[in-house]
Amino acid sequence: MFYTGIDQHRASSVLTTLTADGDRLRQVTLPNDRGVLTAYFAQFPAPHRAVVEATGRWYWLRDLLVPQGIDLHLAPAKFLKAIAYAKVKTDAIDSDTLAQLLRTGLIPEAHMIGEAQRGPRDVLRARLPGA
Repeated sequence: MFYTGIDQHRASSVLTTLTADGDRLRQVTLPNDRGVLTAYFAQFPAPHRAVVEATGRWYWLRDLLVPQGIDLHLAPAKFLKAIAYAKVKTDAIDSDTLAQLLRTGLIPEAHMIGEAQRGPRDVLRARLPGA
């Protein structure tokens, strides 16, 4: 089993991939490009789990990874205290921490909304006062 923590940003993401024993296999910063990310995950044989924080950009990542057989988990950012309260915060550390939390079963799960409900939810969110 492989575990990948993804610290996702607008143009790029930092990915850290660990073995089941917690050994780091690879840590890279990659552009958020479908081909590049597909090639990254293709180098590791299945089974593979990955985690990304629940931000506004996770939809396309889910649609890319799940069909490849990657078990993607969505983590609510406000409950990731190991990251939120860290004294030293870098994208690489956040990615590594996400991978370690996933490997040890300590990721609090966020609801991964279905594709059909995404559009209506986004419209409703945009109409919220103060949004």
